[in-house]
Amino acid sequence: MSKLDPRLVGECATWLSIVSQLFSTRMSQLLKPYGMTLGQFSILHHIARQKLKGGSRISDISMAVEVGQPAVTKAVGKFEIMGLVELLGSTEDKRSKFVVAKSASRELLDDIRMGIGPELSQIFSAIEESRIDAFLTDLKGLANWLDTNRN
Repeated sequence: MSKLDPRLVGECATWLSIVSQLFSTRMSQLLKPYGMTLGQFSILHHIARQKLKGGSRISDISMAVEVGQPAVTKAVGKFEIMGLVELLGSTEDKRSKFVVAKSASRELLDDIRMGIGPELSQIFSAIEESRIDAFLTDLKGLANWLDTNRN
């Protein structure tokens, strides 16, 4: 692996932080009409895409989305009331509950994506169309590295 220029790496980190903050703010605005925060959207997205038989524990969801357990518990309670998830008790530990996505959660996420799609298309039009696939590949690579190398 070649040694990267520290100035270039620093500039990339700075711009990634700026873009992250700007994008988070925009996503929060776009999710508001759906009664959902960005954190709740991330939690629901994580739950809905899990293929684990029997669901995921709150603590596992918390670690995966890097949000505190109280916030995950509160969001899951909201999702349960909305009919998006189901809480199942553990046969081994009565204190433990497993969160399972209902089909309504995937339907809501699809509705949200369709609703915010035009705005997201406008945002991503800032990137040349011919470079979008490479951009996505780079984002996934960065996300995978960060996920694998959590501290």
